[in-house]
Amino acid sequence: MCRSPEPTMIEAFSLKTAHLFGDALASQAKLRHRAFVERRALIHSSYDGMEYDGFDTPAAVYLVWRDAALVVRGLIRVSPTSMPYMLKSYWPFLCQSRDLPQSFDIWEMTRVCVDHEFEPGLRKRIIPELLCGLQEFCLGNDVKAVVGVARRHLVDHYLREGVDWLGETAEIEGEEEAAFWIQTRYLRPSIHCDACKIFGSVLSLEPVTQQAAA
Repeated sequence: MCRSPEPTMIEAFSLKTAHLFGDALASQAKLRHRAFVERRALIHSSYDGMEYDGFDTPAAVYLVWRDAALVVRGLIRVSPTSMPYMLKSYWPFLCQSRDLPQSFDIWEMTRVCVDHEFEPGLRKRIIPELLCGLQEFCLGNDVKAVVGVARRHLVDHYLREGVDWLGETAEIEGEEEAAFWIQTRYLRPSIHCDACKIFGSVLSLEPVTQQAAA
C-alpha cells in the first residue's frame, strides 16, 4: 500500500548548485553505490562508498527524493543529448527506429534508482514523485522528450501510454533492456499519482530546508 504523508518535494540541482543542497550530491552517489555496486554487483566506478561515472558533468541535473533526515532515497539523473550521453556512447545499437538524438530539447534519463531498504509504504511514492518532478523540469526547460535504457516491464508499470520503444531488447549489464523515447506530456504516472494522492507541483529548484526556514 502507498502511504500518503505530507507531499514530498523533488529537489533538482547540478554541480553548479549542489553546494546549496547540503550533502545531497554525495548522498545520491552513496545511493547509487548501494543500488548498483552492492545490490546488483555491477562493476561501476566507485570510491569510498560512492558510485560515479563519466556523465556526472556540469550538464547533469540530479532529481532527488530525500527523507526527513535528508538522505537521498531516490534519484533520476538527466542530461541534454547535445552533450555526450550514455545511450549514444555505449549502446547506440539499441536505437533502431529513430536517429540518435543530439539536441538540447531532448534529454537522457539515467541512474534511476530507489533505496530498497527504505520503508516500503513510502518507497512506493518515490518513482511516481520523481517522474512528476521530471515532467515539471522538462516543461520548465522546453524539453520535448526524454530517452533512456531500461527494462521494459519497469517502464510499462509506471507509464501506461506514450512510451516509444526504439528497438529490440538486448542484454545490458546482466538484464534484458531496451531504449525508449517518451514525450514530456506522457511522463506523469497518472494511475500511481492517484493511488498515492500526488497532486500539484512537486519540484523544487531550491533546498526544501531553505523553503521551510523562509
